[in-house]
Amino acid sequence: MAITDNAKSYHEKMFPGYVSDFLITDPEFIERFDNFAFDEVVNNDDLDDKTRFMAILATLIGCQGIDEFRAILPAAFNFGVTYVEAKEIVYQAVAYLGIGRIFPF
Repeated sequence: MAITDNAKSYHEKMFPGYVSDFLITDPEFIERFDNFAFDEVVNNDDLDDKTRFMAILATLIGCQGIDEFRAILPAAFNFGVTYVEAKEIVYQAVAYLGIGRIFPF
């Protein structure tokens, strides 16, 4: 199995020019991950990309995925999420999770 063309294309749109170190250090993992995340998932629902990335940002806040939030935020901008919308997602999370959980974001 190899990384699908759909997964490569979506990944490039998310992170233009970025090549993961996992391609060298763990090619089996990145093949499975990329094909799942960047092909199967994005082609298996009715969400548009912008809505999908807004949901991903909110989910990462909810699970305290600070490092992944930092990594995904630029990709969200590549798919049309605006700075104001990203900020509003963070602001709205305060009511659900509290300022103590949200402040790092």
